[in-house]
Amino acid sequence: MGKYLQPDTYARNTLERYTGSDVSEFRSHILLVNFHRYIEHFSQLTGAAIRSGYWTACHDAERDISIINFGVGSPAAGIIAHCISFLDEINSVLMLGMCGGIDIELEIGELLIPTASVRDEGTSKHYLPQNVPAQPTFWINRICEEVIRRELRTIPRKGIMLTTDYRMWEFDKEFIEYILKQRIIAIDMEIDNLFSIAYALNLPIGALMLISDLPLKKGGIKSKESAKEIFQKYTERHLDMGIKAIEEIKLRTPVSESRIRSEW
Repeated sequence: MGKYLQPDTYARNTLERYTGSDVSEFRSHILLVNFHRYIEHFSQLTGAAIRSGYWTACHDAERDISIINFGVGSPAAGIIAHCISFLDEINSVLMLGMCGGIDIELEIGELLIPTASVRDEGTSKHYLPQNVPAQPTFWINRICEEVIRRELRTIPRKGIMLTTDYRMWEFDKEFIEYILKQRIIAIDMEIDNLFSIAYALNLPIGALMLISDLPLKKGGIKSKESAKEIFQKYTERHLDMGIKAIEEIKLRTPVSESRIRSEW
């Protein structure tokens, strides 16, 4: 039967299998996360049931928001971006990710809005040439900044990140020298894939990142204990800001303008 599948059907079938959800359950606005704690908080907040497959998800019809925990890493980011691009009624996607702060002025718990990401992984090249920059849909990021200014009365940091598929880089001096030459503000494992694939497949996307560790500072690498503390202190606020950003997007952006205009 598989040989008769078309790209759109295959993507939707994959999304259903991986999330344990029917394709009709997905809402117009998508939150993407890496950890199940966000799903649990969203479920508690909205009363939406948790769907489980290889990933986990919740769908809130009243708010018109779905949230998907797709796990960690570049290949997983590529799969989720590819699959949701084939949903018919997507008006915005917002990644609520965690990243390691590289800039010396960053602090754990800060929120960061990435303006681009260096593509140091092997997935996104299958969608765009390697020299094409990975950038978000800027009107989504602009709304995120305005929401943070209003709700938290602070100015979020912004800058260029680096996305890598090299998970255990923190003790590799050569790699550290490499990333410092890039003059990046933070590092993660998914953002450039989401931005690149969203651009290639005409999907409006932004990101609001949480600084979860400071790997170049003494004692700054995330441990089991510090990770638990970060989840307890910051993830609920992070999710709340994401939901408020989506609510603002719904108020201010006509559906007819939400899909980006692309030259591809």
